[in-house]
Amino acid sequence: MKKIYLIDGNSFIYRMFFAIPEFKTTDGVFVNALFGMAKFFVWQLAKENPDYLVFIKDAKWDNFRHLIYADYKATRDRMPDNLRTQISLIEEMITKMWFDIIEIPNCEADDVIGTLAESLWQDKNNDVYILSGDKDLYSLTKENVKIYDTMKWKIYDYEMAKTKFDVPAELIIDYLAIVWDSSDNIPGIPWFGPKKAVDLINRYGTLEQIFEHIGDSDFILSGKTLEKLAESREIAFLSKQLATIKKDVELDNFYLENFRFDKDKMVNEEVNEFFKKYEFKSLYKEEKILKTWKDIWLQVQAITDIKSLENLKNTLKNYKRVFFDTETTSLSIMEAQLVWVSLYLDDEHIYYLNILHEGEQLSYDDTKQFLEFLFALDIEIVGHNLKYDLEIIEMFLQKSQSNKWISEESNVWQLQFFK
Repeated sequence: MKKIYLIDGNSFIYRMFFAIPEFKTTDGVFVNALFGMAKFFVWQLAKENPDYLVFIKDAKWDNFRHLIYADYKATRDRMPDNLRTQISLIEEMITKMWFDIIEIPNCEADDVIGTLAESLWQDKNNDVYILSGDKDLYSLTKENVKIYDTMKWKIYDYEMAKTKFDVPAELIIDYLAIVWDSSDNIPGIPWFGPKKAVDLINRYGTLEQIFEHIGDSDFILSGKTLEKLAESREIAFLSKQLATIKKDVELDNFYLENFRFDKDKMVNEEVNEFFKKYEFKSLYKEEKILKTWKDIWLQVQAITDIKSLENLKNTLKNYKRVFFDTETTSLSIMEAQLVWVSLYLDDEHIYYLNILHEGEQLSYDDTKQFLEFLFALDIEIVGHNLKYDLEIIEMFLQKSQSNKWISEESNVWQLQFFK
């Protein structure tokens, strides 16, 4: 499978700005959103290592939605000045990382994403992730198109999107046409909230089908509510037109291979100097942003058999802290397989436990016993996005027991583990 990330640039930057408290460089330049984006690219994306990454931004000028509804997005607050000054810096950084930014005149990022998703999902070898929090994009979910909410570290597939909105993904646009969307100022139907929308859609289907049945004797609404629905036909269909994501934006010069993700190019010297300029001390090094083990004269010891595993257990007894990380086959906890576990004790004791990677592998039983031993120690576990790693380990232990719950003994360990 080719893992493809489609980043909703404007939505992503906004959310990053409000997620990280404002701070400035010593020269007084606000950089909180810039730092959040830099950290995400250098740390998180480098770890997840997608095959392709496409960064899409809204065009600056009005699009067709403004032409049919002048108040489209009119209720949105003006972009904060402290964010506005960071946009060009973020785009400069992305360019230095060797990523192209897609901006199509008179088009919103959602429409470009919709067009790409519609094209890419048809190749079943593509595993497409849309990085955004926008509600309308959930309508694009399919068996190989998912929403990746990086703020909640949660991935929504087709079934999870259905659970979130209580309607099938292909009817989420109809749902949004009924329920007022404050973020885009899509009017919706007055007096109609999520519950009425869900009841109507799950009973009749699309907005068109709802109005086809509005005269039925057994229609589920009556009285004033039915009258309000009947008189709101025009505004309802306008709302659907506003909410509908275009899937036919002209992208004649788009070639997926031009967007191949290369983390080695991303962490180049020009980016390092950029990080120095804006005082991101946790992201740059004096020589390189990221170093390989070979660069810093460190040796990683592969643990692939029971003898080396026993030696590692004895070594761990002499330490009070371990840096812990996992590598998996998926971002989804439910789908992921544990490929390897890495441990760092100090510069002379770095370990790699091979579970599914090519070459000699540890057995499940030996790995399970070791993990139980590790987390029973009086030792501090340090990691990045550790919650994900802990959930992966828990699922690893559960899956191995033929989908049965883990044993009572392991439940005791599990409590220690999460404590």
